[in-house]
Amino acid sequence: MSLQADLMRAAKQIADDLEINREDIKFDHFESKVGFDYDAQLFEGEKGFDFWVGSESEGPNQKMKASLSVYFQEAVAPYFFQETIDYIVGHSDFLSRWASWAVFKYKQTHEKVALNSIFHDAEIRVYGIPGYCEPAESEADLLFHGVLARQKGKVIIYRFRHVDPPEGYLCRSFSYVIWVSPEEGSPFWVAFPDNCGLEGGASHRAYQHFESLIKMLEKRLEIEIKKYDIPYEELDTFLLEKSTGFHSIFRDSEIGSLLHDYGPSRALEKSEEEFEKFKESIRKKEYARALRDLRALIQQAEENVAKLRKLDLSAVKDPDINKIAAFLIDKNILDGRLRSWFTAFTSIANLASHHDFPTRKDMQEDTLRRRVLLTLHLGMQLLEELDSAVRPKLTFADPNVFFGKSADDKKRFRKP
Repeated sequence: MSLQADLMRAAKQIADDLEINREDIKFDHFESKVGFDYDAQLFEGEKGFDFWVGSESEGPNQKMKASLSVYFQEAVAPYFFQETIDYIVGHSDFLSRWASWAVFKYKQTHEKVALNSIFHDAEIRVYGIPGYCEPAESEADLLFHGVLARQKGKVIIYRFRHVDPPEGYLCRSFSYVIWVSPEEGSPFWVAFPDNCGLEGGASHRAYQHFESLIKMLEKRLEIEIKKYDIPYEELDTFLLEKSTGFHSIFRDSEIGSLLHDYGPSRALEKSEEEFEKFKESIRKKEYARALRDLRALIQQAEENVAKLRKLDLSAVKDPDINKIAAFLIDKNILDGRLRSWFTAFTSIANLASHHDFPTRKDMQEDTLRRRVLLTLHLGMQLLEELDSAVRPKLTFADPNVFFGKSADDKKRFRKP
């Protein structure tokens, strides 16, 4: 396929992504011995775009560049994005990949989807294994045919597009979420996360399979499809926190339980805002910040425990997590077997305070990743232990005392 044909194909894709009629695209091109310029423009009212691909000389070398301007609101400067695209040239469908990447970045800036607002409080169930076509395709068959047979009302389908950054060669993948409203029972969402895409044979086959199932529904039911661009990591983190049953063999000590934990109530009283900041660090996978936040929360919880148990911390010189823990253990407030747990937690968490640890590169190494996640889980357990130290003990009334000791009363509460 020629470069001009590639440009035309990519421009039509941009029009579809921006929901503008693709039929009125204007193409222009210029070629010479020293370079080339290709341009595609489309305007519809105040919306439109200008997609350019060309060559520029940088010293003795020529670089291929691409730019996209998106006009989205009258009297507002258009969104503009330009890159040297030599890193993607040579890959299949490279201009369409780059066009998807440019629109993706535009939507992250000006049309960012708020996941909480589109899912509300309905139950979310997750099918399939992220990054794999199987078993998602067979599970989708069962679900879509079930929807066809039992759906009540309109079917809403969210199609989330994810585009890998340049180091991932701008590969495009999709997640589908379907609103299931059966004739009997409560409605719920079913998500198929990152189970198909446009690059690769099996991935593209799965994408075509999902699209064919949607067309099958369209023949019999009212369908509304909403398209969103979002980094997969954001959707993955949201599903880990909000969905039921999102487990897989690839999530060894993952972050789901950290996000589901609402935090101890008494040991961190008046620290709810700080605890939410810690959880936000987890959501964003800013693990160094999360470790720092959790370390501060644990020491704050220790100080609260001492205060609630009416202990004077002034005897602890230069107090830190381990010194206060030792003090609480000596006062029989905490179990002595936890002493090594506090030491293990701080041995890793302290690194985040003095160095940039863990880095993104660290989290790509399996052993280091598990070490960091286990440290976070250990810190959460320590908060629970501290909370337990000040949690009111539950007492149970003796029915003989509460109800009296008559023979009739005893019969009423006799065990079968």
